[in-house]
Amino acid sequence: MTTNHRIVRPIEREHLRPMGQLAAEAFSAGQYVNAYCDNYIGNSHYDWNVSRLAFDGDKLVHHWGVWGYQMRLETTQLKVGGIGAVVTHPDYRKQGVMHQAAQDSFEAMKRAGYDLSILRGRHYVKMGYARAWNYVTYRFKLEDFPLTEPIPAYQPLGLEHVPAMDALYNQTHATFTGTAIRPTFYNKHPEDLCVYGWQNVEGSLAGYIRAAPAEEEPKTLLCLEAAGDPLQCLAALGDLYKRGEYEKMACFTLPHLHPLLQYLRKGSCIAENRYFDISGWRVRIINLHSTLSKLAPLFEKRLVNSQFAGWTGSLQMETGEQSEILHIAGGKVSLSDEMPTPHLLRGGPEVARFLIGSDEPDEIIRQAGMECSGLAQPLARVLFPNLYPMLSHWDEY
Repeated sequence: MTTNHRIVRPIEREHLRPMGQLAAEAFSAGQYVNAYCDNYIGNSHYDWNVSRLAFDGDKLVHHWGVWGYQMRLETTQLKVGGIGAVVTHPDYRKQGVMHQAAQDSFEAMKRAGYDLSILRGRHYVKMGYARAWNYVTYRFKLEDFPLTEPIPAYQPLGLEHVPAMDALYNQTHATFTGTAIRPTFYNKHPEDLCVYGWQNVEGSLAGYIRAAPAEEEPKTLLCLEAAGDPLQCLAALGDLYKRGEYEKMACFTLPHLHPLLQYLRKGSCIAENRYFDISGWRVRIINLHSTLSKLAPLFEKRLVNSQFAGWTGSLQMETGEQSEILHIAGGKVSLSDEMPTPHLLRGGPEVARFLIGSDEPDEIIRQAGMECSGLAQPLARVLFPNLYPMLSHWDEY
């Protein structure tokens, strides 16, 4: 059953407390309302202009939250709407409330210049969200990686150190696809930090690790983030491991090209790549035209040493809702309004996976059963390589 409800843009001074209460009742048995208001929705990159609320009269019955941020994709950036705290009052479920709010939000995001939307959850496939990236965990034993660097003089970092951490993170993660430009959440709760850092000879932050016991495996020390020299990071992790009497060590949500993971892959480790069918992290195209326009310089770099370096032609990409034509000539890429080309890539919502490089192109085509004509598939192999995207745990919404 679908019922029309009043869909509105939230206003902070009027709606923040009811939004926090609705989220707390859904996710934490009514507890931590202040944390939702002060640390999660308030004092963050929550976008009040494109988020949406649904009311039945004066009663708040649904929240669709959007956290806006710039996402790195190699050397370019895309504007992403991260969806979170999606809550429908129990008495109003299965009435189409979420779809009404989401559709209104999608339209607002497009007007506001968003390129993509990303979320995590089970109920969004029908709304055009395709698989974005997997949960990747690296497990290793410290004895397999003898320390070659002295343990840095690390200390626990507090909220006053967050700006320096953000600056170092942005510097060291500048080309890691899927990561967010910081700052994101501006008022982290002290208990959420779990960060240990060390300084250089000038007294500036030289490196840090964010590590804590795994929620489901408290005897596992889980490294959620690291910045700085990878061997110093490993030495600090090793010291925390011994002091905490842990039994296992793992890294989670570190980007594939992170220097610490590259070091681990040279030795003995287990990389666990967890796939999801209809849940996990998912991506939706908001504006195909703007996304392809921003990616055009990357396409030109990828063409340079490929079989299409001197090729002239066009590739049409169709999602079902949107269609664009990439014109390629002499290594230059532009969007074109020309007549349809014989090189067609029709993939529905799964086209979004190409844009962020979520997997090998052939794998995406096989999984989605995409229609490829002409040179569409070999062009996809060149233009849309696997970029192993990953959002850091700190920035999850």
